[in-house]
Amino acid sequence: MKIIQVKCPNCGQAIYQKTKDEMFLCQNCGTIHYRDDKGPHRVPFEVAPPNPNSGGQRFYMPFWRLRCDFHIRSRDVQGGLLHKLATTLRGGDNGGNLYIFVPAAELDTTTFRRLAVALTTSPPQYPVRQDFGGIERVPTAIGQDEAIEMADFVAVTLEAEKPGTLQYLDYELKVLEAKLIYLPMVSTPSGPWLAI
Repeated sequence: MKIIQVKCPNCGQAIYQKTKDEMFLCQNCGTIHYRDDKGPHRVPFEVAPPNPNSGGQRFYMPFWRLRCDFHIRSRDVQGGLLHKLATTLRGGDNGGNLYIFVPAAELDTTTFRRLAVALTTSPPQYPVRQDFGGIERVPTAIGQDEAIEMADFVAVTLEAEKPGTLQYLDYELKVLEAKLIYLPMVSTPSGPWLAI
């Protein structure tokens, strides 16, 4: 087995990480990238500052924010409407643009679903900071390609939580842009919660 020193593709600095993470953060130039069999790839990212009044154990959790074009070709809902998707879409209830948030950390299914639905239906507003300010960063376990595959799951989950029964949904979902977003979270007995 051949071991290769990971170097930042932006500045050439050697990168050392203590934890297993799909994303490599260069402490020298502040860029994030991942490596596959084709080489290193720079990843666009944002860091949201934590609310200074949030108490408890704070940490940064990674999310893929996917800007999507979503169009419903046909649907059949018994006892309700496509409420959550319709209110989230920019362009009308048959389609438009929306941001889908896919948690990129290793989470249980319930927490993954709760965070994905909450952030997709109510995207957080925040100023962007340049670093993590010494706050721990949770490792990224889900890469961009896997997150894009999960976008369909999140879109359908939005409708599975409303009154009525979704019988049939024929749609097209196209991811236009993917960005890694680090959101400040706080640990609580019921799991991680947003600390913006």
